[in-house]
Amino acid sequence: MTSVSEMPVSATAAPALAMYGGTFDPIHFGHLRSAIEVGEVLGVKTTKLLPSFIPPHRSKPETETEHRLQMLNLAVQNIKSLEVDTRELDRAGTSYTIDTLKTFRDDLGVHAPLYLVIGLDAYLLLHEWHEWQKLTDLAHLVVIERPGYENQEPQKTVKQWVENKLAEKPCDLKRCAAGFVCRIKLRQMDISATMIREALRENLSVDCLLPEAVIKYIKQNQLYQYS
Repeated sequence: MTSVSEMPVSATAAPALAMYGGTFDPIHFGHLRSAIEVGEVLGVKTTKLLPSFIPPHRSKPETETEHRLQMLNLAVQNIKSLEVDTRELDRAGTSYTIDTLKTFRDDLGVHAPLYLVIGLDAYLLLHEWHEWQKLTDLAHLVVIERPGYENQEPQKTVKQWVENKLAEKPCDLKRCAAGFVCRIKLRQMDISATMIREALRENLSVDCLLPEAVIKYIKQNQLYQYS
């Protein structure tokens, strides 16, 4: 697909969109808070949460697709700015981000800003991603700083690639549909899905770590060896 990184934003373009992927195994308040806040920082009305089918750079999700999807739907049911997008689940196979961006760009056209949101931990491994150098041909790359990763920088090849793409402020991304990289800090909650799974296996409380509806679903379906 032709690069859209130099295309100016058009007054008639589709609304800007942010996409935030992950295994969401399970979805928790850390995910939700980051997705809501990044949408506010970028000035988008909708942030799409994309559960991956088979993530390329981490182990296969512990929980079946149908359960992860149902937990996501329960978590966002009362949050207007967040929507669940199933295109990676529907496509099946390995969930390469570049393929997902191409489908979003086909939907939006070439003039609408598209934001790919990733955590700093993922950014540090960007050189391992499939066709990673083409990501900004289709979208802006928005990197969320993560607790515990302070002062860490990506591999040299990525640093060189980013040099001419860095945007100082999120508002700078609105000039064109794609092409820039911006690192932002959010008021993040230090919660991880791994922490939650381990707590559930040990029969420890996970109250206030994820939505009540999701906790209820986990109990009802005895997920993560809940007993």
